[in-house]
Amino acid sequence: MRKLLFALAVVTTIAAPSALAQVAIDPAVADGLAFMREEEKLAHDVYALFGLMYVDQHPGSNVFARIAASEQRHTDAVLDLLVSYGLPDPAYAEPGVFRDPELQALYDTLVAVGSEGLTQALGVGVVIEQKDMEDIVEAIELSLGYEDIVHVYSNLLAASENHLAAFLKVLDDGEVESALAGGGKVK
Repeated sequence: MRKLLFALAVVTTIAAPSALAQVAIDPAVADGLAFMREEEKLAHDVYALFGLMYVDQHPGSNVFARIAASEQRHTDAVLDLLVSYGLPDPAYAEPGVFRDPELQALYDTLVAVGSEGLTQALGVGVVIEQKDMEDIVEAIELSLGYEDIVHVYSNLLAASENHLAAFLKVLDDGEVESALAGGGKVK
């Protein structure tokens, strides 16, 4: 029985994701993971903020809260990869705060635009998802030698396509325009 438990412990240790921390990772792939962690956090933070700003203002406004929850799962999935490769987490816990200065500037700009009204906020969602998809495709190409990373990135890409479709549906359904026409406040 002891030999069986020992054998199981050895197999579990070898197969555990933490064992990957001993594997060297290409610095460009590591940088890509760090960037992706913050980019997914940016999407989460923007959508969470807009979810609070536009809560229950009209039928489509709940899209932000739903997608923010999904973005949290995405940023957690990238964090799991960082941990499995023994890489530091670049993301700050505070919403809207980023180490990458370009992402910080982008966040500030997107929040300013989306704060002008619900239609603008939905447009920000479209911009975020389009940028996400471009960056994820580049990250996949860079990470082809890392099956686990490509798998996570592929899931992120599919989710971004769904998120983009959701934002476009709310805009295309005319829900925002009908609220405006009916005298409903959308800002």
